[in-house]
Amino acid sequence: MSTSDPSSSPGWLDPDDPRLPSRPLWGIALALLPVIGVFLVVVAYAVIVGLGTSARSLEGAEVTWRFEGCEAAQPLLEARLDEVGLPATWTAVDGGYTVKTQLTGNPVVDDTLPGTLTTPAALEVRAGDEVLATSADVVDAGPRADIFMVPYVLLRLDDDAGERIKNHVRSDPKGRMTFHVDGKSIGWQSNTNPVSVGELEINLTLEGDEEARMHAVAAWSVTLDHGPLPCPVTFAGPTAAPAPGPG
Repeated sequence: MSTSDPSSSPGWLDPDDPRLPSRPLWGIALALLPVIGVFLVVVAYAVIVGLGTSARSLEGAEVTWRFEGCEAAQPLLEARLDEVGLPATWTAVDGGYTVKTQLTGNPVVDDTLPGTLTTPAALEVRAGDEVLATSADVVDAGPRADIFMVPYVLLRLDDDAGERIKNHVRSDPKGRMTFHVDGKSIGWQSNTNPVSVGELEINLTLEGDEEARMHAVAAWSVTLDHGPLPCPVTFAGPTAAPAPGPG
């Protein structure tokens, strides 16, 4: 049995958080998070319908795509496409690889899928100019919804990063953290946000309707869960159809 302090582990509440005594309702919300989360995660995974399981029920086109990049990046692309839920057959070629798959049939998803697969996804969690965590600290990323059913990206961090975030929140309880991917800001989290130790919620900064937000949450969940890419990868487009055999 582990004797480590559970308050320092990802997913645990921090019973010594000085904000709790002055905000009892906030503390109750914290205590209910695990219960609420179990229910809401089921709802939130509707986000993936457009990117995942729908691929098995929709009549998307069969395509063969070519990507140019280093050999080390192929396993991450495979993991990303697998998480989307599409069938795939990968083949190594000169300068990269091809994948044969069947698309979802959702034009928004299918048009943006190459970009989702090739996004480098180098993450930094910042407080001003200070970098609190990077992709190397991410244990898991996935979609989740809050009690108002607003979707966001949930990050789970390792113990060391969770401790750094906890100390930062204690030192600046009214501040905020920002999330930067490949040098660009994609979202933020207020330090007043009641999340468990070792967890962060990316509130995406984007324009568009709720469906656009759901697709963005799903796409960032896939790339941040399987990233960053070790080298640039370029989508080289669909390959030419094979010539018919002699007949």
